[in-house]
Amino acid sequence: MIGAVVANSQPASAEPTTIDHVTIVNVEDGTRFADHSITFDGDRITSVGPTLARRAGRHIDGKGLFVIPGLWDMHVHSHRERRWTYHYPLFRAFGITGVRDAGSHLGSALALREKAKTDPLAPRVIWGTPVVDGAPQVNSFGLSAEDATSGRYLVRELHRQGFDFLKVYDRLSPGAYVGLTSEARRLGMPVEGHVPLALSPDDAIAAGQRLIDHLTLIAEGCSPRSLSVVQRKNAEDPRESDSLSILMSNEVSSEMADFDVRSCRSLLERLARAHVWQVPTLVQLESFVRSEPPAVWPARRDYVSPGVQADWETQAKEAEPEALANGRRMFDIQMSLLKPMADAGVPILAGTDTSNEIWVFAGYSLHRELELFVRAGLSPLQALQTATLNPRIYAGHNRGRPLLSIGERADIVLLANDPSANIDNLATIRGVVARGMYYDRASLDALLLDAKRHAKTAGK
Repeated sequence: MIGAVVANSQPASAEPTTIDHVTIVNVEDGTRFADHSITFDGDRITSVGPTLARRAGRHIDGKGLFVIPGLWDMHVHSHRERRWTYHYPLFRAFGITGVRDAGSHLGSALALREKAKTDPLAPRVIWGTPVVDGAPQVNSFGLSAEDATSGRYLVRELHRQGFDFLKVYDRLSPGAYVGLTSEARRLGMPVEGHVPLALSPDDAIAAGQRLIDHLTLIAEGCSPRSLSVVQRKNAEDPRESDSLSILMSNEVSSEMADFDVRSCRSLLERLARAHVWQVPTLVQLESFVRSEPPAVWPARRDYVSPGVQADWETQAKEAEPEALANGRRMFDIQMSLLKPMADAGVPILAGTDTSNEIWVFAGYSLHRELELFVRAGLSPLQALQTATLNPRIYAGHNRGRPLLSIGERADIVLLANDPSANIDNLATIRGVVARGMYYDRASLDALLLDAKRHAKTAGK
């Protein structure tokens, strides 16, 4: 099926392709340019402007359609247990042309870094190291740094392997974290991930951590009492602690009962000054703490592997109602933080934690994340920026240069309706351009079928 789709798409070496009569949405400021054409040759944009004389090459009629840059999911785990076989077609079908992989098995990551360079369905990938945690590891795919010295050696080796950033996690001791971050700083390797449970967001700021996933300890860090409860619970059982279970505990929930988002103003200002990126993954927490999923979620079960489905069934059986209720309270707190965070100037990226997290689906869940951002108070344009403009700025793009301009990557999504006016319009994708190929709606639908087929055999 993939072969058929690729064969019917425009290969990178073929003639230039022009999409005519579209409305271009400038995600930098929300301006729109009606009746424009955009031409790509290979994976680069070669022309953008009003639709005038017919250019040479292939033409696609885009009348009535809107064009935005390709979307990014800035927190996935797609490169182990053959998840890429169904994640890749789902990413393409939902307009996702780039991802940040936040950790995989070392061997899988090294092998798939090469494969992704030539796979026509692969998104652009920002590669994180395997999770570096304390001992024992929370994750099957992680590495352990038990002290500062072992942390420094790990950073040197992972830097030598060419990863884009170092992923840190919950159980790191203060000493190991200092060893990791100081060596990474010396080598120029960004540090991203969780705030270790023995530390605080301010410790992460001081260490130069570039990005915090899941808003780890952000809400708790707004209250010294709440943070002390987290650190005490971690110290009581450091070999078993993890951020999600502590977040959902009765002790933390009780301490956060009178949470006032205004208490976070000072911390948010410090995060903004240090330009520490946040990847909230609200969709992951929303899905985890739901006592009953909406009907649309079980209807998508065929888009994950049988192994992942089994994981979900286990999670659902083992979930404790009281912990889920505590988690829903924390979800509401995190939702309340988003707009104040954006207003304070804290940079935000959209991500989903697509892996084996219950009811989190490759592709679809990024759209859901942006819907949650809007529900939390961001404008549709602001939400869209977290999955288009902001990921490119994070990666070094000059924010003064439009993403849809000559010389930029031809990562393009065509929609029947404008998502910068209503984020629900992301559901109206009519075409995607990626890696020099154009996928019409029929081709995208074929990819959805292909994802189901590969999901059935993934991990076997």
